[in-house]
Amino acid sequence: MTKFQRFEKDQELRREELIRNIEYSISQLSVAELESLYYDMMTKQYVGKNQEG
Repeated sequence: MTKFQRFEKDQELRREELIRNIEYSISQLSVAELESLYYDMMTKQYVGKNQEG
């Protein structure tokens, strides 16, 4: 495995770890906290009209 491939693999693992941590944290939020987070993400354009539920 080349250094670049290893770096890519490390980055993928780190990304998956971060996603798991974020998903767990989000699952613990109340509806009001989720709405607040959603509004904040909308204003920063992390979520858009095509992603709204």
